Amino acid sequence: MDYVDKAFEGETVELDGNSFENCTFRDVTFQYAGGDLVMKNCGMDRFRFQFGGDLANGLFALYQLFGTEALLQIIRGFTEPTAPQVELALPSSQ
Repeated sequence: MDYVDKAFEGETVELDGNSFENCTFRDVTFQYAGGDLVMKNCGMDRFRFQFGGDLANGLFALYQLFGTEALLQIIRGFTEPTAPQVELALPSSQ
């Protein structure tokens, strides 16, 4: 689905297979499993990630290898939020 000029607040936003242009995100949970995604000129304020599928498995492997802080550093490298803005929930052991 294509979203243009939409404000998301206090909700869960499915990223896989969607595109977002000139959208704003405030206090949302992004669900992402590694599918196609387009984001252009979007703003974010307070968000969480909820990863699924193969992406979650890959991130969990990185967590096991390098620990929580290294995984958060990877995420910060893409988003550059301040530390209190990122909340990371890892899948339980399988």
